[in-house]
Amino acid sequence: MTQGKKITDLSYLKEMSGNDNNIIGEMIDIFLEQIPEFEEEISSSFETQNWQELGAIAHKAKSSVRTMGMENSGDCLEQIEQFSKGNLKFELQLKKEKGIEFSPQDEKNWKNVKNETINDIELKHIPELVEEFLKQCPIAKTELEETLGQL
Repeated sequence: MTQGKKITDLSYLKEMSGNDNNIIGEMIDIFLEQIPEFEEEISSSFETQNWQELGAIAHKAKSSVRTMGMENSGDCLEQIEQFSKGNLKFELQLKKEKGIEFSPQDEKNWKNVKNETINDIELKHIPELVEEFLKQCPIAKTELEETLGQL
């Protein structure tokens, strides 16, 4: 982030709400309640290498952060979501190769990821994407809290 440039941009939210400060304030409040959950779930699923969970929470958080104009964070989450599928595919391929029987959940996951074309070069970016997202969250929270005070 360049110095002085905000992480959030509420242009889309203002447009969609008809510039209604009550709606804008409610949406910001909801987001401020969600962001700690997003941070915690992204961190814990990454640390435990639960790729399915990491991809799911990235998918869930993506639209919320984009609504707040956090485009860089939205891009990070989109890549985390896609790369997590690659990690899940890799793990399931290893199970197949070792002759380990798939659980019903593994079968479902395999159907979702078997045609993904993610490779190891892309997978190494997950840690830096997670770090970038987590670094931006407190800054965005501060910006949005300041905005709430101005509404």
